[in-house]
Amino acid sequence: MCRWQRIILAAGISALAVPNLHAQKLTEKQALFRMREEHPKAQVLDLEVHEFEANVRERSLLTNPTVNYSRENTALGVDNFFTVTQELPIRGHLGLLDKAAGQATTAARARTVADMLTFETSLRLAFTDLQLAQENFDLLKSRLAELSRLVDVLRTREEEGEGSRFDLLRAEREVANIKADMETAKINRLRAQMYLASYFAPGSDPTGLEAADWLIDNFAIPNLDMLLANALINRPDYRALTLGHARWETEWRAAKRLRLPGASLSAGLKRTRSSAINDSGYALTASVTVPLFNRGQAQVARAAAARTRVSTEQLLLRTRIESEVREAHAVASRYTALALRYRTESVELVNELVSIATTAYEEGEYGILELLDAHSVKLETEQRLQELSAAACRALIHLDQAIGRRRMP
Repeated sequence: MCRWQRIILAAGISALAVPNLHAQKLTEKQALFRMREEHPKAQVLDLEVHEFEANVRERSLLTNPTVNYSRENTALGVDNFFTVTQELPIRGHLGLLDKAAGQATTAARARTVADMLTFETSLRLAFTDLQLAQENFDLLKSRLAELSRLVDVLRTREEEGEGSRFDLLRAEREVANIKADMETAKINRLRAQMYLASYFAPGSDPTGLEAADWLIDNFAIPNLDMLLANALINRPDYRALTLGHARWETEWRAAKRLRLPGASLSAGLKRTRSSAINDSGYALTASVTVPLFNRGQAQVARAAAARTRVSTEQLLLRTRIESEVREAHAVASRYTALALRYRTESVELVNELVSIATTAYEEGEYGILELLDAHSVKLETEQRLQELSAAACRALIHLDQAIGRRRMP
């Protein structure tokens, strides 16, 4: 083999390998992991927590010390004072504010988890759409292969004078319909790929994205009472309200401390210079803040109102969570049972229907229309099962969201 032939052969092999290089097979867990690593939303949510923590921590910091310099000049001499004044945290409210800041930050993280759970649910639904589009395309491809083999047989028979021209034309028309359906399925698959790619890094290439998982319709669904009990523990939005209530309870306790007197201390150096004296010493001043006009009334009222509001929101959310879990459990249970029943009652019997129609056609008892109708019924039945399986998967995804369960990679 000469050199230019080897070059062409190598280029041809490389060209054949290109589609495989672009293939991006992902399981659902891998897609979730990639989203958390790449999508800016995860970074934004994390930065929002840090920003919120910085804001609430600022209130718990000690006030800055004040540096004072004063000079008194009289006929007898000159006095110079250099002092530092610092407010003393004797009321203990700063420690409570720091504790409240920690509780508020933890609540903010819980709200972030709730937002991320919603975003992950959307990704899982998009992944299910891609699974359905892929399986529908593969099913149509298999159906096209079956019909193509039938057309080849009919064409051979027609050429040999043993078959009907009508049968061949009718089968070719069915092949044309399946090819059109496959093109539509390709469009649906591309749309699903593009939607899934939007959950990854901006500019991610959607072509080649493939779901490595298959649709499943036989999930085991836990008992409703167990789900209701776990939902109040797992739901991050409910946990955020629980932490929020604790935060405002601490804020209320800190505000009550403002009724106590405050204190500050000034300490420094004093230097006196006159015609008879040139000496230095120290200066010390203690001050007490009397809570006469502002005793923290507004802060106490604000914390009490916020605490009551959060308690009411907890009650409302508890009722909504119970409703969401009951609804999601009922839908998931029924769709799963429906998909399993349909598989047993329809899908497993349709193969026998096609076998009977094929035998009857070959023996001359049925015409081509009956045979093609049997194949169409099989295709419609399998597509219906795919749709029911996808509906069961979506219902289970919504059930996971209702009980606050996340799919961790």
